Amino acid sequence: MKTQKLNITSLKNSKVVSSILKGVLSLSLIATFTSCISDPDIEDEIQPQPDGIALSDRFLYNRVNDLEEFTLDAATGGVINGSQGTNVTFQPNSFGINGTPVTGQVIIQLIEIYDKAGMVLKNRTTLGEKANGDKEALKSAGQFFINAIQGANELELLAMASVESRPVDFADLDGGMKIFRTGPDDDCDGIDATCDWVEADEDNDGEQDDAQIRDAQGADGVFATYNYDIGDFGWTNLDRWYNFAGATTEIFIDVPAEFNQDNCALYLSYDGEPTALARMDVYNTELEMFTEHYGLIPVGQEVHIIMVAEIDGVLNYAIQGTTVVEDHIEVISGLTPITQPALESLINGLP
Repeated sequence: MKTQKLNITSLKNSKVVSSILKGVLSLSLIATFTSCISDPDIEDEIQPQPDGIALSDRFLYNRVNDLEEFTLDAATGGVINGSQGTNVTFQPNSFGINGTPVTGQVIIQLIEIYDKAGMVLKNRTTLGEKANGDKEALKSAGQFFINAIQGANELELLAMASVESRPVDFADLDGGMKIFRTGPDDDCDGIDATCDWVEADEDNDGEQDDAQIRDAQGADGVFATYNYDIGDFGWTNLDRWYNFAGATTEIFIDVPAEFNQDNCALYLSYDGEPTALARMDVYNTELEMFTEHYGLIPVGQEVHIIMVAEIDGVLNYAIQGTTVVEDHIEVISGLTPITQPALESLINGLP
């Protein structure tokens, strides 16, 4: 199954990312004028406004900043070891262009996302789409971007590669994890998370692939790992469906008037599930509220609403805990400035 890929090399060479890497974020200020001015000597005050471009730049920068690159010989293949414990083994002569193996050195690119803060601040949520089009939250054991390039050429994967990932918390080890890939949506380019995760059949046997649990030996002794194979480069996710059997409902988020779908991001974090995160990216223009795609939020589920925005070059946030009731409406009255490391700590500290 072919999937769209995040071309990190192009991103690094693009004007957008070049400006990001230099620390220059796009700023857009909208002047707010009073309807009547009694004193002509008083100039109209310009209020900082939420900047959707700057927020997207932040998400993109966070992905590019966490990208790791490794060099392998195409003829011999080999193993790469990610800094967060992801290992990928490539077979000899498994990198190609138009079906023909390449020779010489190739660059392997890797992004690992294991925690909820990484999902929020890289805008990679865990919303899945079933074969019938229904959308439902997923419980994740990690998201991975794996790619290979040679010079300016994007390479194909000609033989299956094996991936080994280590759970952050062994208490969360789950034998029901399966392989998901980003769907064939034309907008799913790895930059904007506008597509959903779909069940993957990497070996083309007509069934969704499982992630196997195996023992591995490390410096700190024997530990369990997830193991699976990929047949194509791009984004991969280890997940299982949330599968809630009780009553479900829609949830709406009422935000301050200056916010809309173009200048902020909202997420629904499931308490007790360290890697279940849904993007609240549906904006009801009549109600002027955010909601989600699928209306399957469990009644009685304890959740936290996470809202982030970029205002005058500064990250702003709101985090509110609540218990979902039928036809739930949550009101966010305002946001607070914060540094990204501080926000990461808050998000990863959620129950």
